[in-house]
Amino acid sequence: MIGNKRWWWSKEPKRSYDVVIVGGGLHGMACAYYLARDHGIRNVAVLERKRIGFGGSSRNTEIYRINQRAPEILPLYILAVELWKNLSAELDVNIMMWQKGLIAVAHNDMTVDSMRMRHETFKLMGIENEQLTPEELKKMVPRLDISDKADLPVIGGYYHPPAGSIRHDAAVWAFAKGCERQGIDLCEGVEVTGIGVDKGKITGVKIGFGVISAPVVLNAAGGWSATIAKMAALDLPIVTLSMQAMVTEPVAPFLDQAVASETYFCFGNQTIKGDFVIGSHLDPWQTFNFYNTYHFASDLAYGWTQLFPDLTNIRVMRTWNGLCDMTPDSSPIMGETEIEGFFVDAGWGYFGFKSSPASGKIMADYIANRKRPDKIRHLGIERFYGGQLVQETTYPRP
Repeated sequence: MIGNKRWWWSKEPKRSYDVVIVGGGLHGMACAYYLARDHGIRNVAVLERKRIGFGGSSRNTEIYRINQRAPEILPLYILAVELWKNLSAELDVNIMMWQKGLIAVAHNDMTVDSMRMRHETFKLMGIENEQLTPEELKKMVPRLDISDKADLPVIGGYYHPPAGSIRHDAAVWAFAKGCERQGIDLCEGVEVTGIGVDKGKITGVKIGFGVISAPVVLNAAGGWSATIAKMAALDLPIVTLSMQAMVTEPVAPFLDQAVASETYFCFGNQTIKGDFVIGSHLDPWQTFNFYNTYHFASDLAYGWTQLFPDLTNIRVMRTWNGLCDMTPDSSPIMGETEIEGFFVDAGWGYFGFKSSPASGKIMADYIANRKRPDKIRHLGIERFYGGQLVQETTYPRP
């Protein structure tokens, strides 16, 4: 809201729509926005159980990048960066995009080899990336410790210029404003309790006051996507894991890039006001709770101060966590399911924030044209039945 002018209004849902989207995060709102903008489909409702942006859209570390391992999904992130660049002007909201680049550091030969393989993939796909020695890393980030005093000394790394940060709340506000302008109904406080299916086709969704009829339903519920799918008797190969994060007190700015260690598994960036937004690995147990643990805080503080010993006495101001919907291959599920009219955009893990405009645009194209876009031809749910996994990570899951 600016002064007395609201950017969007929460609305009571109507009894019928052309498309119902379950989940009021960035993926759901982006799909609704592009359905209206690109295809003229405006009789759309976005249903959110809590408030717009409640889930992972506002519980992340704000970093976007293209440095994925699997070449099948890299085109998604290339498209996402191009869309992010134009959204401030298009939606008339400053999303605070800062294309600062990402530096990743390696502490052992295995990680260096992994980085080299990824670098060759990037070269083949035209993605800018530079491999660096410890001395070259030190020139870019003078406060980075590359000495042999660290428990795991830095022995190499890379610089990924396309990466950067976007203010997550601003991105949520921007897409909400865009949906309002396009005539989309954003319905907060509306919980979906059932999915209507008749003779293999979607008929709508059940909510508190009854039924909303719709021939198309998109499941974009993030950490709750498997729960929503079960309402249609569909099992998604997804578990929901927690990723915790923290923000420190502000200090004089010295870090112009995002930084990640794949061995300590910590990553973060310094914001324009001087605080550090940093995150760590996923918790190895399924949960739907939003809580933080001492185990997380100590691991993250250890890893980050190994990289930047000067920050040893910096104070933590707050912590939070987000729920990550993880598939067995750590790649998303995108497309129509065996139930006609029931679409899924889920399983993004900790990659969902940065992909949101691309996933929204592609799912809007799919729903409008009923033809699978080429960029997601590998990402249908059927890959899990035919042994055609898109192996993004080998992160251990329960």
